[in-house]
Amino acid sequence: MDLVELSRRLENLIRMGTIHSVDHPARRCRVQSGGLVTQWLPWLERRAGETATWSPPTVGEQCAILSPSGEPGGGIVFFGVPSDQIDTPSHTPDTHVIKFPDGAVFTYNHTTSHLEITGIATATIVASESITHDTPLTHITGQCIVENLLTYNNGIAGSGGTNGSHIQGELNHQGPLTHSGGSLTSNGVILHTHRHSGVQSGGSDTGGPA
Repeated sequence: MDLVELSRRLENLIRMGTIHSVDHPARRCRVQSGGLVTQWLPWLERRAGETATWSPPTVGEQCAILSPSGEPGGGIVFFGVPSDQIDTPSHTPDTHVIKFPDGAVFTYNHTTSHLEITGIATATIVASESITHDTPLTHITGQCIVENLLTYNNGIAGSGGTNGSHIQGELNHQGPLTHSGGSLTSNGVILHTHRHSGVQSGGSDTGGPA
């Protein structure tokens, strides 16, 4: 091997570049490195066995090509190198951030132990057996819809807001029922003011509820 060929191979062992194009079904990408656009090359995922990850590179992302024997055609692409063209989503030492093209951001601050997920439209968690949500307080700002039986073990408290509280369907209650403030109505009858007229009990009616 002459010196020219040896120099070429040494130069090609590690080359910096940017992602030129991505073939997602084939799991291959091409890299622009100086005046060279490589062939379709595999990239390095974090895991690729029974535990597997999928986080493909994006066009313009800075990367490096590791080419065994100095042949770029047999190279592997390592991406995730920050550049001046595409800024990192954070510059602080306390946060770990993942930013997505649609504007969604996952941020964890290990100093404050705060996890924040913003910018998503929907989320789905599917579990075949159960999900445990263990925290002293849960704050829900929007509507909460329960498709099946709602069970609670330590009482329930709340207010009806501007629209009141509404239950459709049969309501079965066991044990004492205490009502204070406002009106308690059943089938259009206000229970605590309802009088039974025409019933003789020492007067013209039975009087008000006791």
